[in-house]
Amino acid sequence: MQSEITTIGAPVMLLGLLVGFFLCFYGYVTKSLLVRLRSVVSGSIVFLFIALVSYDRESFMRVLQEENPLGDLWRVLFNTSDYRGVLLYLVAFAGGGLVLFLLARKKQKVVELIVALFTAVSMSLIIFFLLLSFLPLTPSFIVTAMALVVILALSITRFESYMALESAIAGSLIVAWLLSRFWYLQFWLFFVLWAILAFLGILNQMHMLSKRKEPEHA
Repeated sequence: MQSEITTIGAPVMLLGLLVGFFLCFYGYVTKSLLVRLRSVVSGSIVFLFIALVSYDRESFMRVLQEENPLGDLWRVLFNTSDYRGVLLYLVAFAGGGLVLFLLARKKQKVVELIVALFTAVSMSLIIFFLLLSFLPLTPSFIVTAMALVVILALSITRFESYMALESAIAGSLIVAWLLSRFWYLQFWLFFVLWAILAFLGILNQMHMLSKRKEPEHA
């Protein structure tokens, strides 16, 4: 049996671990960069998802039933026998990132709500596919739906705190997922590893956020 990590390669895994640990514990340090990057990623993921479901819904539904959903999703997106589909996905990915990047620069309330919605949906899609590597479709969908409500509420009401939380959670998810797929860990071990890293990362970043706010209130 070949893991998803061995098909990617050790250098990519090492880079992923470094990025994951940095986001988990120090992501808020680069908040301004993260906000812009997050907007681009959000638009790219959501537009790519819409393009995939609209253009090849059958393949997308089949991916959800596979044992290795991320690997199969990658093959669907870069199917060498369907150049038109690949071009559509690339245009949607690039166009979505550009649209959200431009919207994120505006300070209007309606635009901020749209950006928050894209942020919540994109993060939920990431969580959904990570969970789908360990859990059946229905539990993954239920957990993702609950996460979507929480993420949307936080991103609208307390955006700075949400960015710190998301950075810690996303970084810990990356690290836990990479290590779990490399060592074939069961879901409960993946969950425990993710929970510990997320808890420590959230504590550290919230401490950094509170220290930064102290001079402002002094």
